[in-house]
Amino acid sequence: MNTYNLIIFPFIFLFLNTSPKFSATETSIIDKEDFYKIYFIKQNWHTAIVFNVSDLDSTIFREYNYFNDYNLIDIGWGDEEFYQFQGFDSGLAFKALFYDTPSTLRIEGVNLKKEEYFDLSEIVIELNVTKVQLTSICDYINKSFLLNDKNESIILSKKVGGKIIFYKANGSYHLFNTCNTWLANGLKNSGIQIEDNILLTEQLFNELAKIGKVIRVNY
Repeated sequence: MNTYNLIIFPFIFLFLNTSPKFSATETSIIDKEDFYKIYFIKQNWHTAIVFNVSDLDSTIFREYNYFNDYNLIDIGWGDEEFYQFQGFDSGLAFKALFYDTPSTLRIEGVNLKKEEYFDLSEIVIELNVTKVQLTSICDYINKSFLLNDKNESIILSKKVGGKIIFYKANGSYHLFNTCNTWLANGLKNSGIQIEDNILLTEQLFNELAKIGKVIRVNY
C-alpha cells in the first residue's frame, strides 16, 4: 500500500463506519389495493430505489420509454467519476467525499424476478406509497436529470450493453450530500415522514425500517 492510500484509507473507513449498524428485524406493513410498492436496496457501494416498471409510464418518469421492456428499474444518484468506475478506487472515493464533485444518475433495467434480484442485495426494504406519492418521487427523480438545451437527458456512459445508463445529474456530491441524502430528500418531498438529515447507508435503512417492511438482511 503506498503512502497516499495510508493517508486516505482512515478517512474513508471512519466515514463509512460512524453510523449505527442496521439492526432492524423483519416488520409488517398493511397492504392496500390502491398502494404501490417501491423498494430500497443496498448492494455493496450501491444504494438505490427500485420500481416495478408496470407501475410507471412516460407521463411520470421521463426515461420510461427506454426501460419499459424490463421488469424493474433500479435508480441511484452519486459522484460522477466514482459511480462510473468499475470496482473501488480510493482516490476517487476520497475526492467524492471531501470535494464538491459533479453527480450522475445511474439507471439500470432489470429483467430478473424481484426475488432473484433482491438476493443480490445485503438489505432490501419494501415501502407502500400512494399514487400521489409515487408520482411525487418520480418527479423528484426527473428534476435530478441535468438537461441540455433541447430539454433532453445527457448520457455520460452506457454499461452492460445499454442495460445500465449513467446520466448527467443536478447537484454536487460531497460528504454532506450523498446518495442516501438524495433518497431521503426524495421521500421527504413526497410527504413521507422520514428523517432527512441522513448521510450514511445504515442511517437511511434504519429510518426506512420504521416505515416499511424489511424483506432481506444479509450481513
